[in-house]
Amino acid sequence: MDGKRGLAIVSLISLFTIGGFEFAKETRSGNEKAATLNKTSSINLTKKNSSLIADFLDKKIMLNVPHISQLPELMRGCEVTSLTMLLNYYNIDVGKMELAENIEYEPFEVNGIRGNMHEGFVGDMETFSKPGLGVYIEPVIELASKYVSSDRIIDLSNEEPADLYNAVQDGMPVWVITNANFQKLNEQQFMTWQTELGEMQVTYQHHSVVITGYDEEYVYVNDPLGTEKDKAVNRENFEQAWIQMGQQAFTISAANN
Repeated sequence: MDGKRGLAIVSLISLFTIGGFEFAKETRSGNEKAATLNKTSSINLTKKNSSLIADFLDKKIMLNVPHISQLPELMRGCEVTSLTMLLNYYNIDVGKMELAENIEYEPFEVNGIRGNMHEGFVGDMETFSKPGLGVYIEPVIELASKYVSSDRIIDLSNEEPADLYNAVQDGMPVWVITNANFQKLNEQQFMTWQTELGEMQVTYQHHSVVITGYDEEYVYVNDPLGTEKDKAVNRENFEQAWIQMGQQAFTISAANN
């Protein structure tokens, strides 16, 4: 996707997404596909731990995560490309195209009902000539579990931003859903979709990156849409964007932890 910097080409009338930049906050009822996730108390800093949080933010932590571009092969493939970076960090030999082939897919639209990102990648990942959307965390974790044991996958969704930094401090990069601008979006940048499980508020700015480091002022990310390794993003803005986009994040622990 090219509009990454100022992706104001957010065309809410277009069915063709810009690089998979869609978010969905969903009002859901009924059964959902559950991902196999692990919650660990070792990565559980909360607001009550404010002194500890202040202590570990008062330093700079950087991890050497390989940078991979989603372009030109996967115009909407930010999620699987970010997963590729995370897996490659642990010397797991897999490429973005293999992950793109193996992730679950959902049709873009059937009889006026749109696909559900909680169930699979919605639409076409490779080209703008066909409509597409993106994917939420559950299918990505399901895909990751084909390459690492499920007990190594640590779900950080709905946790505090500090939990993400604590994982990085422990040597674990973090896969996240954010938006292309890395700051909170206004309401005009969302639209309502009808899915089988209810309404979704989606945005064409949906994006996925890997957190590779942090300091007091910045979060450092590998952005699959860019060429820059360890891109610096304002930390407060990044946190607000991550929270707005549903607080979706996970990491992978080392093999023998």
